[in-house]
Amino acid sequence: MNLAPRLAVFTLLLFGSTACNRGGDAGREGVEAATIKKREPARVRVEPVVRREMLRVLETTTRVESVNQVEVMSRSSGVVTEVLVEEGDRIASGQVLARIDARQAVIAAADSEFALGDARAALPRLELATREAEARLATSRRGFEQVQRDFARNEKIAASGPDRPALLSDKDLDASRLARDNAQAEVSNAELAVERAKLEVLNGQAAVRRAELALERARLDLSNTEITAPFAGVLATRHIKVGETLNAASAAFTLTDPGQLRAVFYRPQRELALFLAAAMPSEVLPETSPGGALSAAGPATARQSAELELFATAEALPGRRFRGRIERISPTIDPQSGNFRITARLDGTDVGESRAWLLPGMLVRLEIITERRPDTLVVQKRALRREGDANLVFVVREGRAVRVPISEGLSDDECLEVLPIGEARLEPGEPVVVVGNRDLEDGGEVAITSGAEAPAGEASTAALPAAADH
Repeated sequence: MNLAPRLAVFTLLLFGSTACNRGGDAGREGVEAATIKKREPARVRVEPVVRREMLRVLETTTRVESVNQVEVMSRSSGVVTEVLVEEGDRIASGQVLARIDARQAVIAAADSEFALGDARAALPRLELATREAEARLATSRRGFEQVQRDFARNEKIAASGPDRPALLSDKDLDASRLARDNAQAEVSNAELAVERAKLEVLNGQAAVRRAELALERARLDLSNTEITAPFAGVLATRHIKVGETLNAASAAFTLTDPGQLRAVFYRPQRELALFLAAAMPSEVLPETSPGGALSAAGPATARQSAELELFATAEALPGRRFRGRIERISPTIDPQSGNFRITARLDGTDVGESRAWLLPGMLVRLEIITERRPDTLVVQKRALRREGDANLVFVVREGRAVRVPISEGLSDDECLEVLPIGEARLEPGEPVVVVGNRDLEDGGEVAITSGAEAPAGEASTAALPAAADH
């Protein structure tokens, strides 16, 4: 039996087994070396803690309105003969805007003037008739007094006695009595004539007054043929044209006053106490924050927040900011929407005293500042990390990440007010991790990098930004 081939095969197998064992040893040595190698620090981006003012702001949108904006109506019917203004013209109070055919009104006013002249001319004649009646009355009274004396004398003469005969017959005495009675009747008739004359004077005076009223009415009708501006402003719309026939109460123009602007908006009823507090003296403000909105700030902050500030911005006027103030708050709640109505006055020029103007009908965004915290610690929202109910940030101190538990305060689009909890401290200027805090551990070593060197895909686990109130 030939053993040479078998020895060759055995030799090859033995050599391969030795080589494999050496390779495995080398692999284990590499793993051990990698395990012993020092762990690299986590790369993070930081932003400093700052101390600045934070605001609590409510936001809403609405349309600008003019305090004085009216539809100027025609007070007379007729054909338009003149239109004296156009849209955009500045109008003075009482200025004539258009005229209606006034010929008929002119004739009616002239007729009323003649009627008034006739009534006034008749009045002196009636007064003269009164004086004549009074003169006749005086004459009748003197005649009655004379006849009455004659009758008394005749009665004495006609009286007879035992020692003397009657010197006047009964017939003559009866004639004297009749004359007395007739004179007395004339006096009564004269008195009635005087009363009648006085009544005629009163009727004449009433006729004069009626004629004066008729003339005033005719003149008013004549003035109504001119459409005038009730106040100074700007003509927004012209609804009529020459030759058009108008009826009474037809809309002719729209007049607005861009110098006096307001904004009407609505807020949910939970905020009613907050807005009412702004209109109340500080000594009677509630001890608790309105609607719970200021509960974290306490009673002192609630009093501070009573001074509401209002600003308006318009997309049509970028970069401009307009100041306003709360003017009226409705004391009732709309049962359908649960909201209450607020009226604010707006300043048409912006805060920077530029020539930009708000205009009636313009869409604006209102910012109502309900609270100011002038000196508070602020970090970027990206620095916030949530762990269940706990909120925290990581501060880099001596090259290591230090966990600082905080409570949230006011916030805006980018920044957040932070209040350290318990014995935790946070100082202005300290670097707070804003990128790379997802996997950090308390006390972990970190390396601060610039934005360009930040690891790809690294993100903060900060909560979603707090939504603005609308």
